[in-house]
Amino acid sequence: MAEILVVDDDPDIRALIRLTLETYGYVVREAGDGMQALDALNEHEPDAMVLDVMMPKMDGYGVLRTMRQREIAPHTKVLMLTCKTEERDFVRGWELGADDYRTKPFEPMELAENLENLLRTSAETLHNRRQAELEKAELLDRLESAFSRPVGR
Repeated sequence: MAEILVVDDDPDIRALIRLTLETYGYVVREAGDGMQALDALNEHEPDAMVLDVMMPKMDGYGVLRTMRQREIAPHTKVLMLTCKTEERDFVRGWELGADDYRTKPFEPMELAENLENLLRTSAETLHNRRQAELEKAELLDRLESAFSRPVGR
């Protein structure tokens, strides 16, 4: 079965995700911050990673940026899981190479199902989805700018 790295600074969240994923048959490893995550990724490349954004030492965006720049675990699929719900947060995740983005609070079984779908999705499809999300965000930004201009200019 697939191996999942769960990265979150809250031990209760990590335990909840681990217990849920283990019932689905996944092998689960844990990291409590961004630096531990990079160490774990360097040690062994998991099939997927559930990555929190707001963590001490190095946030999830920093982990993702470092992974992509240093080509650490290049085949690991990344599901961002965070309280950050602003459009710019989603865009930042897509720009850095996240494959999926879910917000807290979350339903553990739905998260497991999201991971199952993510693991079944090809890298090409994920890349195309990420590009479509970035294009959509750019269009929304342009529309927002156009509608926020004063009338008559």
